[in-house]
Amino acid sequence: MATFQSIIDSTRVFLQDDAKTRYTDAQLLDYANEAIGISRSLRPDFFLGSHKTALATYTLTDNVPIPLEYQSYLKDYIMGRAEFRDDEYSQDGRVASLLARYKQGLIAKWVHIQIFM
Repeated sequence: MATFQSIIDSTRVFLQDDAKTRYTDAQLLDYANEAIGISRSLRPDFFLGSHKTALATYTLTDNVPIPLEYQSYLKDYIMGRAEFRDDEYSQDGRVASLLARYKQGLIAKWVHIQIFM
């Protein structure tokens, strides 16, 4: 299972920030925590048994609580939020695309499963 640190390090490659000069780990972790909160409402099946508890604030060493096949969408969300911070005007199309991919990726299989059950 991936940790938040490994997800963030992998995302940095796409953000062209391997040297960690544009974004801090803390900033990217905040975006990841936002995504997990949204994931909890979009895909409650990922969080069965924990809906009566407060949403955790994850640290870099914590395991990512969503299945491996959905973790690339978490990277999309982190990239989208980071790029929005960089330049909210010139990156609008790319940011919107990344955030939409995150949401669509999470719910696409869920909708398919629900239809055929």
